[in-house]
Amino acid sequence: MELKSNLQALRYVRKMLAGEYDGILPFAVRVQKPVPKGGAGVPLPRSAPGREGVPEALLTRFLREADAARGCRIQTCLVIRHGRVILDASWAPYSTARWHVTHSLCKSFTGTAIGLLAQEGALSLDETVCDIFPDQCSLLTGRRMRAVTVRHLLTMTSGVNFKEAGAVCSANWARSFLESSVLFEPGERFDYNSMNSYMLAAIVCRRAGQGLTDYLRPRLFEPLGFGPVAWQKSPQGTEKGGWGMYVRLEDAAKLGLLYLHDGVWRTQRGPVRILDRAWTDAARAPHAVSRSGEEYGYQMWPDTKAGVCMFNGMFGQYVILAPDLDLVVAINAGADHLFTRGALYTAALRLIQALRAGEKPLAVPGELPRTLRSLHRTQDAALPALPALCRPLQPMLAAAGQARAAALLAGRRFSFDANAAALLPIMTGCMNDCYPAGLRELAFEKTPRGGLCLVWRCARAEQRVPLGFARPAPFVLNEGGNRFLAAASAALASDEDGRAVLKITVYLTEESSVRRLKLFLPRAGEESVRLCLSETPSLAQAARSLLQGSALEQQAEGLLRDGEYLRWRAQRFSSPVFTGREIRPAKAP
Repeated sequence: MELKSNLQALRYVRKMLAGEYDGILPFAVRVQKPVPKGGAGVPLPRSAPGREGVPEALLTRFLREADAARGCRIQTCLVIRHGRVILDASWAPYSTARWHVTHSLCKSFTGTAIGLLAQEGALSLDETVCDIFPDQCSLLTGRRMRAVTVRHLLTMTSGVNFKEAGAVCSANWARSFLESSVLFEPGERFDYNSMNSYMLAAIVCRRAGQGLTDYLRPRLFEPLGFGPVAWQKSPQGTEKGGWGMYVRLEDAAKLGLLYLHDGVWRTQRGPVRILDRAWTDAARAPHAVSRSGEEYGYQMWPDTKAGVCMFNGMFGQYVILAPDLDLVVAINAGADHLFTRGALYTAALRLIQALRAGEKPLAVPGELPRTLRSLHRTQDAALPALPALCRPLQPMLAAAGQARAAALLAGRRFSFDANAAALLPIMTGCMNDCYPAGLRELAFEKTPRGGLCLVWRCARAEQRVPLGFARPAPFVLNEGGNRFLAAASAALASDEDGRAVLKITVYLTEESSVRRLKLFLPRAGEESVRLCLSETPSLAQAARSLLQGSALEQQAEGLLRDGEYLRWRAQRFSSPVFTGREIRPAKAP
């Protein structure tokens, strides 16, 4: 089964690199991206930092360090002390008022559902997965697999070799999991695998008789006052469990508060116990250790040395708990790194350590509010940030740039040969089973107020993108029926040869990924135009991190006979360049 799964994954990679998307999945492609429904939920109480014993200067220093962290691209952040929000920061165009994809951070929600099932007496952690799913087992289900328990799934010690890469190559994830090989005796060591979390979600569905979201709604989401929550599903209709969840950062932080307070939710009417103390203690305790020395509990990451515990998702999604300080730090980001301990985690630990040490740096009156007002995503913006003394000139410069761009581009059209270009970042597309239709034509239209609109035409439809020169302009990116809230910024520049270049940044404000475009315009007497696409976080870097040292990477390099060529193809795929030509209006006879 392992060889079959790896070969299917390699087929998927080959078709991706070649831009062959027809039949790339073994199941029907459907709309994955959820649309938020329902109210905003019940907000946590707010308080001034000083009232909760936190100097404003420490928060200012933390914000600046997080903003400057190389390759981290923080988007939103909350700091909560004694159950009250003392810092609510958003780097425009992102906002804590909007939900965000969690990536693997949602594993902690899935683990919590298992804890609730166990305390209701509907499940034992020592039950084997095969006993729960006898109908999904077969002659291919081996001895080691039949020893895998719920506890092994919770602690990432199952050793099952059916992993995330195989999920795109199977229409029945539970059966593929249970027919997979097992790398070692279950419980012997740690081996991170998001399909463990998927099987936990499937167990909730099997034992509770309802999906993970419906099960958690009356037991967790409603008591804690959550806003909209949605979870993407597998081909068989089960929530993915280990990824694909959308939730507001403040609501994710509420789950952190629940664990911080040992399973008790504090309300105005008094405390309400949601989780047993025995469960929260066990969930936050280390049950396994990775090769790099990172501890793992029940679908969360204790850090005994630092005195914290965290929920974590790739690209910098964090809910960090410091029980001794009654403190939660929650972060959404679009960082380059996939795994737990990046620069944003380090910045949060420095804040926690400073509070423990009782640091009281010299405060500058009004510095924290000024810092909060100045936050925007300068690292990804098409228009570079100006020095502080020149910032009052930025609106005027942006207006002038918009006028020049409109005069240069309005009414022009550019056609492109067959390609696999996508306005949606490839990373986001893969996670939503949404594959590009290719770019046929770019056009520019002047808006009624003198602005500029990009029209992206592909085989399926056309997408209109308003371009903001002073600040990102909001719009909805519709890709195959998947609707993503987005905002686009633009600036007109010149390359070293004096060629005009339009730089566009498309932010997906519910996601980690950002799409960048550079359009190199033809000079006088030329018709050729060049379009360069890139995205952050980098798909090539993410793929290398996921595959590094794995059997799949070795097989891929062996089949292609050249590992460097594979990496070059992946980089070219992630940052493609397309050449087109300008469509000149026909001359009158």
